[in-house]
Amino acid sequence: MTARHLAFVLGILATSSGFAVDSVREVRFTGTLSSSTSNSEERILRNFEALMLQGTTTFFCVLDDEQNGCPWPESFGNLNTANGTKPRLIYEYDGNTYTLPLPSMLVSLPGDINTDSQWTADGWSYEVDGTETIDGIKAWKLLARERRGRQQSLSVAAQTGLLLKADLDVFMGQGEKFDLSIRQTSNAVLGEETVLRLNQLQASLVDLQTALNRRPDTQLAHLSPRQLSLVSEKLDKLTELAKQTPLQESVLRIRRDIDAQSRRVSETSKRQQQLMGQPAPRFALSLISGGTLDSESLNGKVTVIHFWNYAEKPLSEPYGQVGYLEFLYSKRKSLGLEVVGVAMNSSLQQSDQVTAGRRTARKLIEFMNLTYPIGYDDGSLLRAYGDPRTSGGTLPLWIVVSKSGTVAHYHTGFYEIDRQHGLKELDELLLQLTGTENK
Repeated sequence: MTARHLAFVLGILATSSGFAVDSVREVRFTGTLSSSTSNSEERILRNFEALMLQGTTTFFCVLDDEQNGCPWPESFGNLNTANGTKPRLIYEYDGNTYTLPLPSMLVSLPGDINTDSQWTADGWSYEVDGTETIDGIKAWKLLARERRGRQQSLSVAAQTGLLLKADLDVFMGQGEKFDLSIRQTSNAVLGEETVLRLNQLQASLVDLQTALNRRPDTQLAHLSPRQLSLVSEKLDKLTELAKQTPLQESVLRIRRDIDAQSRRVSETSKRQQQLMGQPAPRFALSLISGGTLDSESLNGKVTVIHFWNYAEKPLSEPYGQVGYLEFLYSKRKSLGLEVVGVAMNSSLQQSDQVTAGRRTARKLIEFMNLTYPIGYDDGSLLRAYGDPRTSGGTLPLWIVVSKSGTVAHYHTGFYEIDRQHGLKELDELLLQLTGTENK
């Protein structure tokens, strides 16, 4: 179906149903994340854009850094929905990944607001700090504080509560201060044909977001094969609907990401096919706790080998999913399941830094209360299985070795988490391999 044909059909549907299309206002913003140098000069760390579509619902979209910013499934959504996604940036600093919430693009003002007004909304305490005029628009200057100590200054349109500009301090690392600024750059009512497209597109995007079943606060960009397949099925429709709408660039970003991730999955699939059913590489690992673990001691047992950094830093959700793996181990070890963690912390692969590497790994083990053995070597075992990072993949890498000593499962990256059962996909496989499917 061509774009013109699609618009015609949408128009016929709207006309035949006997209702007028509600107007939608498109409000665009640009912003920066910056730091001050020792000589007080501003250094731009990140430029970003955001837009808000205000109609019967209020929809947002953030265009963060395409490679290192907020993952696209969490870059859009309906504002003011309980437990939904919120406008934010993702920024990596000093080895840790930070979520940086953006100021509210639409502030709910009291009906009787005046120069002495104070109120609370969405966890923030607001107070009026005067008035000003910006591009001919009367604005309230507001100071906002959150219970965790965050502060921001905003200027919002007096009549509508739309954000005109905002500045806030952001703290990362060891308390280093950064500046986040955002400014409204345009505000216009969209045409009826565009609104017809957007209504369908926004609904489709939110439905897709729900079907992906990701945590709204996740920082992870990679999708599972199921999620990739789901998005791929809907991409053509999304692309057609997005043409010549404010969300066209967002959908193009989705397509570029899916193409890149599909290539990664293809490479993983090739390596999986090479390994499946083959004898698992043998190993002898030095243990973080001391001593050695030899693969010979695991003969006749179903074993999960989990390659991850096992380092105290960076230590951010989901912690390599080791918490879920520990839960699975404690639940299934009575069936003969073994779990072996292999620490890929680079310091453990350098003889002069092993002591420090073991120390930071022990801190993580204590923090997560891990009981399965965790070892390390010079990286040889990961190379024997195929380091997924060499083909665009990521750790963790999960290998399952059957009782007969052959590779029965190969998975890179994170599993989708079942809210009731944790690593459900892995657990079901392990029950099959241990011959206890009904337990």
